[in-house]
Amino acid sequence: MKTFHAPFRGTGSRWSIAGAVRGAACAIFLAVCSPFAAQAQVPMLLFKSGFEPNTVINAPTPADCFGTGCVQSITGQDTSTGSTWQSNNIWGGSPIGFLLLADTPGIDPTTIRDYMFNQIVNVTGHNGTPTKVLYSQVTQSGCCGMDPQSGAAQNAFQIDPSAEGGDLYIRYWLKYQPDLDRQLASPSWRYLFSWKTGTPGNDDGDYRTVVQVVSWCVGANPCWEIIGDNAARNDPCFPGCRVVYWDEYNTTVPVPVGQWFKFEVFWHRSTGSDGRVWMAVNGQQIVNHLGPNRIAKDINRIFLSDVYSGTAYPLYQWMDDLEIWNGFPSDASPH
Repeated sequence: MKTFHAPFRGTGSRWSIAGAVRGAACAIFLAVCSPFAAQAQVPMLLFKSGFEPNTVINAPTPADCFGTGCVQSITGQDTSTGSTWQSNNIWGGSPIGFLLLADTPGIDPTTIRDYMFNQIVNVTGHNGTPTKVLYSQVTQSGCCGMDPQSGAAQNAFQIDPSAEGGDLYIRYWLKYQPDLDRQLASPSWRYLFSWKTGTPGNDDGDYRTVVQVVSWCVGANPCWEIIGDNAARNDPCFPGCRVVYWDEYNTTVPVPVGQWFKFEVFWHRSTGSDGRVWMAVNGQQIVNHLGPNRIAKDINRIFLSDVYSGTAYPLYQWMDDLEIWNGFPSDASPH
């Protein structure tokens, strides 16, 4: 039932952090940005944070807003890992940050808070002990208030690379809101992770990979849907010109609702049969797609997590213990 796929103009298809605020510094480190480092035989940890002190989410300034939304930076050094947010440039480009897209005119640093926000909070973590985590919420959309949206309002935690640098493996812990299954009772979708290609700062790409929770599954609801398609740009011909290269469902690995789960993703880009997209939830593989996953353009947006859905509002989630590697670490789930 493809009718209920997420809108193709969303998930940053019209905006990127780099595109919204021009001139972001590009501090390119050899170990992070070099294709040779990315293909090293021994996987290298590129970044790690549990949002511990002194991680700071900065309030947007007027210069950070662009009419229908704002970008938001996260800075400081996580004292639990030693990783520094503002110098974290995966494949160059701007550091990890947030795209707050309200999808309505007149947004400024004050009004964006009426639609969405991010903050670091103290909760019981996935280990059962108190910890600091990232809390993200979208209260309403610009198009539809608290009703299910037909637009692109979203709170995206993302990386905007300047050039693609090889394989990547990402893992973190996430907890969806406890009423997610009720929200999805009418056929709908909720994003988890995605990457898109294109020219840095633009949405002119040719390939997207996305994983989302959907409620139009056969055999289990909700379930995981993982897609490879060309929905990486804002094109007036969509959905008529959409091309789905592959589309896989997983109904055997449960979708955790209101509880912490570990998400892992790895990809190797190729125009040939050695291309790979692999994902796991709580140590169980949800997809292992082999085959071409590259056309011409580099990845220019990695949506680590995206509070984005077609359901009613509010939407919210918690995230912790983010790690980014240039290959499978030794303690990755079976792959």
